[in-house]
Amino acid sequence: MAISFNTVYSQLEPHIITFETKRKILKSKGIRNGGITVGTILTIGLLFLPSLGNMFWIIAVIALIIGGVIANAQSKELTEYYKKEIVPLILESVLPGAHYEPETGISEETFRSCKLFPTPDRYSAEDFISGRIDKTDICFSEVHAEERHVQTSKNGTKEYWTDIFKGFLFIADFHKDFAGQTILYRNSWFKFRFGSEKRVKLENNEFEHCFDTYSTDEIEARYILSTSMMERLVTMNRRLGDGITISFRNSNVYIAIPDSKNHFETSLWGPLTRENLESEFQTVSELVQIVDELNLNLRIWTKE
Repeated sequence: MAISFNTVYSQLEPHIITFETKRKILKSKGIRNGGITVGTILTIGLLFLPSLGNMFWIIAVIALIIGGVIANAQSKELTEYYKKEIVPLILESVLPGAHYEPETGISEETFRSCKLFPTPDRYSAEDFISGRIDKTDICFSEVHAEERHVQTSKNGTKEYWTDIFKGFLFIADFHKDFAGQTILYRNSWFKFRFGSEKRVKLENNEFEHCFDTYSTDEIEARYILSTSMMERLVTMNRRLGDGITISFRNSNVYIAIPDSKNHFETSLWGPLTRENLESEFQTVSELVQIVDELNLNLRIWTKE
């Protein structure tokens, strides 16, 4: 039976009280340290005001920026407490026995191997979560993959970055060693392909409206994408807000779920609200729900 957030929140309350006490202390410390820094820089600037002229105001702006950075530096200690004491309780309530590594994420090698996206020029991942639901091993983390662009004009060269993907990459054991690779792209004009996959047309119109299927092995693709599996994938896509992409490769299913929010973070400048915590609880619950939604614990295949 799924645990309610009310139950989870009652378990979190003692930690929230400690968190708020710590947050207020660190906030005051940050404001004090930042204020001292700004005051010191401005005082020195005033001593040389006659020779500085308008440069004083530039120095004042720089002082405020430095002061803000110093004040916000206290956030690191607060975030460490949040990720050590509070986030694990949320995870345990949804995924008993979950293993949480805040500083690491799904590797770039794994991201590349799922073949869902072009090779990124810049990659980062954090908040790695792994565990088991009945017979199925899962893991997921936040991922941010970017592509570098260079624009040249008469004014010079400008570098900028665009997102290839930002969100969660969810990986689950499908308990079948795939001979080929099958990819479900969201139904759009753009498709990134490695060249060996061919379009597979399927009979479910709603599924075809959501996804374009490409595979290196059409027979295997049709075997994986049974009538019931297509229906489940359509339901899951709708629940997760559309836009997901899926890869069946090796013996895993890889699901990329776009999400612009930076999860499992906190702020020095505002209280940790019930709404914030419930939002994270719901996010993890929705990801874990994939296992039951796709019926991954039903072992209809046997690994070789």
